[in-house]
Parts: sequence; structure tokens; C-alpha cells
Amino acid sequence: MNSPDETKTQPEKEFAIGFAKQVGDIGALVTRILAAVFFTILLLTGNTMAQSIRERVPEFAILKTIGFSDGKVTVLVLAEAVVMLLLGSGLGMLATTSLLPALNGATGGRFPPLFVHGSTWLVALGIAVVLALAIGLPPALRARRLKIIEALAGH
Repeated sequence: MNSPDETKTQPEKEFAIGFAKQVGDIGALVTRILAAVFFTILLLTGNTMAQSIRERVPEFAILKTIGFSDGKVTVLVLAEAVVMLLLGSGLGMLATTSLLPALNGATGGRFPPLFVHGSTWLVALGIAVVLALAIGLPPALRARRLKIIEALAGH
């Protein structure tokens, strides 16, 4: 301070955080990118689910012919969506949980460590179920309104 050439002494961790702040609001940037990726995955999953139901219209007609009620067919379609999204989100959470220790070690302690807590698993489960219902409901309602004769005739 009393020298003609002043210096600012700070820990390396503070320097890294200050450098990251100079680049811009990285948190907002990452959040926007992840929101776009999430929306794209949502559209792809919904399209895949709708295509799957369209391809199996005759199968649903046969199920209704042998005695499955409209409600049971609806539940089958919704259950398929729930299982698909729970499996995908579970695998994603497992991959994240297993890769975080390596990521935390690679930063050399310059950034705060990242962890996946039990509450994160519950949030992921809730999001997966809500998305499954949102994605599976339109095809399930279509399968529910399916008329046996029209479906078997290919209309």
C-alpha cells in the first residue's frame, strides 16, 4: 500500500471467481442453454410418444375388442410414458452423481464443489412424473377415444 507499485493479494479461488464474473453472468447463460436443451428434449420425447401410439392404433383396438376398458387403455399409455421418463431421468441422475466427484477433482478446488442431495433426487422424480403426464396425456386421450371399427379399418 505504501509502495509506488501497489499489488492486490488474494487467494487463487477468489481470483478464479472474479475472472469468471468478468466473462459475464455464466449462471444465467448456462440456465438459458439448459432450458433450451430441456425444451428440445421435451419436444422430442412428446413426438416419439405420439408416433409410438399412432403406430399401435390397431393393437389398442384389439385390446378394446377383447375387453379392455377405455380407462385401462389410457392407463397403459400413461404408464408407458411414466416408465420411459423415469428410466431416462434415473439414468441421467445416476450419471450426474457418478461424474461429479471427477468434475470436483478436476477443478483443483478453485470452484465450490458440486453435490447431488436427496432433495435433488425428489425434484427430479417430481419433474419426470409431471413431464410424463404432460407428454403421455394427449396420446392417452387419443387411445381412449379410439373407435374399434375405425382403427381396424385403418381410418
